[in-house]
Amino acid sequence: MALPTLIDPRKLANQGIVLEGQFHVKHLPRLAAAVTDIETPLSALVKFGIDESRAKVASGTLSVSVLAQCQRCLNPVTVALSTDFAAQIIWSEDQLVNVPSDREPWIVVDKMASLNELLEDEILLALPLVNYHEDGMCTGDTFLSEDGRSNKEKDDEIVADNPFNILQQLKK
Repeated sequence: MALPTLIDPRKLANQGIVLEGQFHVKHLPRLAAAVTDIETPLSALVKFGIDESRAKVASGTLSVSVLAQCQRCLNPVTVALSTDFAAQIIWSEDQLVNVPSDREPWIVVDKMASLNELLEDEILLALPLVNYHEDGMCTGDTFLSEDGRSNKEKDDEIVADNPFNILQQLKK
């Protein structure tokens, strides 16, 4: 089932609504720009509610499979992204001090808010900084030794043992 893109999060929190469904690629333009391809729709389970301090909150889980570029061999690699999130619905930046550290602030100025933007932000934060194939599955593994380090890393370690070697390299 497709999730709605525009929602009234305060109303959903007051009613304790749970939304479960998917967002297709056309609703995730920033994620599409950050990866090579989005292989599966973004699946989400979002629970709205009110916590013990009477704050309106949204929490849930997200998962999606994307195709990214391996940084060793530059070939495509499938990356399964999955994350949990917790957000507190606030009206303005003045209320940022009221948001606990275990939640992200979700500033909703108008009555309606974009659910796909919130979920896309959270899944973008789950993207790894560097993508690699699993060990033994990458054509770039030929540059790694048995202990998983490159020959350059070993050379740097040997050179760094003597602080004067660094000066010698700078002199060259």
